[in-house]
Amino acid sequence: MNYIMDTPHEGDRIELKTDQRLTLEQLGWAGLKPGDTVLDLGCAAGTTARMMADLVLPSGRVVGVDASQSRLDQGGLHHKHQRSIEYRLGDAAAIPAQDNEFDLSWSRFLFEYLEHPAQVLNEMIRVTRPGGTVCVSDLDGNCIWHHPISMELSDGLHDALQTLGDSFDPRAGQKLNSLMVKAGLRDIEVDIRPYHTIIGAINQREEGHWRLKLDSIGEALRQRGWSDAKATMIVNTYLTHLRDPQTMTYSVLFTVRGTKV
Repeated sequence: MNYIMDTPHEGDRIELKTDQRLTLEQLGWAGLKPGDTVLDLGCAAGTTARMMADLVLPSGRVVGVDASQSRLDQGGLHHKHQRSIEYRLGDAAAIPAQDNEFDLSWSRFLFEYLEHPAQVLNEMIRVTRPGGTVCVSDLDGNCIWHHPISMELSDGLHDALQTLGDSFDPRAGQKLNSLMVKAGLRDIEVDIRPYHTIIGAINQREEGHWRLKLDSIGEALRQRGWSDAKATMIVNTYLTHLRDPQTMTYSVLFTVRGTKV
């Protein structure tokens, strides 16, 4: 997996942007309950894993898996949860866990960055016990749905998506239901809600979050051959769009759960 957002500040970015209320709603919808053993795949610095731990204690257990040792180390600094969360370094396509280990296997905002999402979903199913739940949440329209949109931004986004290729899928959310059906999960349910909804000029706090995200994308484009000037131009053009009171930017969050037979 070639994670395009892999920068030294990625753990902090995720921590800052995470909506705790929404996350807790999603975890409740997924069926997380006290006593569960739960996987957080792509856990980063443990922002969601810590919420999970608070929900499953005292008898439950959380395992966070991420491909970045530095993000796992950052997660381990939260002393309150050092005994309730086990962090494991590993690849999402080869999860370091036993067969049938978890009551609930969860992943959010990971599948849009996967080259082989079906393989990762099969791994999540492998490590989930029969009768347990697999829940995946991801975006549709991430970074691409805007109105009105300038020709400069439209062309820049087109070029950026072509450059990122298999490293980023802005349509990942709409594909989750089909992936779960093909994988053989049963009792599949889908929750859909608006996300990244920015109507008019973005506020200062949200702009800070978006700047971190766009700076990471700019760096990924430079690593794939873009000049510094071209990468800086798309970042600045995007920010100019977000600041325009006439514009709207939005995406849709799909959360899909299914039961392992």
